[in-house]
Amino acid sequence: MGIAISKNIVDFGLYTYGKDYYDAAKVLKGQVSSSIPYHIMLALAVECFLKSIRTEVEWHSRVANKVRHTKREHDHAKIFHKLEVNFPDDAAFLETKYAETYYRSFKEDLKLNKDVFSLRRYPYSAKGEIPRMPIPETAEELLFGMQYKNDIAVYETQLEDVAEFLHSILGPYFS
Repeated sequence: MGIAISKNIVDFGLYTYGKDYYDAAKVLKGQVSSSIPYHIMLALAVECFLKSIRTEVEWHSRVANKVRHTKREHDHAKIFHKLEVNFPDDAAFLETKYAETYYRSFKEDLKLNKDVFSLRRYPYSAKGEIPRMPIPETAEELLFGMQYKNDIAVYETQLEDVAEFLHSILGPYFS
């Protein structure tokens, strides 16, 4: 028997994982001394939700063998960009619905937290560098502040909104 490909608007497996991470994040909110686990769960939920959109499943006989999603990447902005390139109508739909609900850009909110999962899951960078406050050395740095290499801010409201939006917009495919 040959190979067959099925195309899914939303992949059940990836969506379900995203929903599980989203539900876990809701339980964690305000329950732990650190917000890091909460942010990681939300970021992972967003990643799974985004990757669940427009997947292909490869079947051998009646057995699903492989799932192909948009991009093998943790960066939310890059995953969404791939959707924009390959499925511009879907990306525009998400952008429009998000703007109607939150009065902000979906794409811009994704960019704000694009690396939360990659950069916040460890207390140091991938190269092992420990983040530390830089010491200003010039008058400009003293007056206007400094940017530091390992600076990772989490824009919690936007992360929560993106996760809730994707959960609510994709969920009806399975209810």
